[in-house]
Amino acid sequence: MRKLIQYLTVGAVLSASMLQGDGANAQDTLHRVVTDTVWQTTDTTWHPDTARFGPVSIIQNTPGCDSCGNVSVVIGRKKSKKKKIKNVDLSWLNFDFGFNNYSDRSDYGSPEVNDFAPANPGDPEATSSVFSLRGGKSVNVNIWPVIANVNIVQHKLNLITGIGIVMNNYRYSKDISYVNAFSKTYVMRDSVSFKKNKLFTEYLTIPLLLNFESNPYHTSNSFRISAGPTFGYLVKSRTKQVSKARGKIKDNDAFNLETFRLGLRGEIGFGPVTLYGSYSLTPIHQYGLKQYPFSIGIELISHASSIP
Repeated sequence: MRKLIQYLTVGAVLSASMLQGDGANAQDTLHRVVTDTVWQTTDTTWHPDTARFGPVSIIQNTPGCDSCGNVSVVIGRKKSKKKKIKNVDLSWLNFDFGFNNYSDRSDYGSPEVNDFAPANPGDPEATSSVFSLRGGKSVNVNIWPVIANVNIVQHKLNLITGIGIVMNNYRYSKDISYVNAFSKTYVMRDSVSFKKNKLFTEYLTIPLLLNFESNPYHTSNSFRISAGPTFGYLVKSRTKQVSKARGKIKDNDAFNLETFRLGLRGEIGFGPVTLYGSYSLTPIHQYGLKQYPFSIGIELISHASSIP
């Protein structure tokens, strides 16, 4: 009962002091009152103890010492312990969304390009405008079923890897069609006006990124940057065309696309927001054109958010 009365007295003094002044004055007042009036005691059976009132800690000194009966008052929140982070942290079902285009290094006017994209009688040779894209409708969607964050140095330097599906939609603004002949694939300038005309590719992809995380124990308040190579394998490709003349047509084929893709990926973010960018060192097609795809976007569900 005596301790309860003392605790209640301390609480009342603290409240009154805080209403009258700042935290420093409150601490001085509380320490003086407690030392001089509240816990003066000669009870030698009273063992050292600590009482806590939210951010206030009251530490009783050992009876028998020079400051017998006195107490020390500390105002401040207890320092939180660091959360434990696994050396290999797995996150599941991460998503990216962005837009893609390509850097065109094709040698237009060369026999190679003219053979892949032949001109109709009376038309000029193909130029880059024949393969121009509708930027706002050429989207990139990536699904990462599992991503591993592997600690290298104090969880600030990490290796990010895993496996995912990288999907690119190239929405053409011109009326072109892929034709799969017996010996090769080529692109023709079609006479039909298409409402929708796109090429879709899907690559099974493995990233290998070096990551820096400024505050690994509190990623909600952390800056991060990652960069490294990606390795892809073509698992699906198709064209989709919609027109009044032909209706909806889907064609699943390889379309002279590169089977393997070597690329680079970078990520930069703060807290829950992470942006990404990717660039392929491998062109879209095996022959004819030299178009190197790139994408920029945002991680809708980021592997960074899975770390404590």
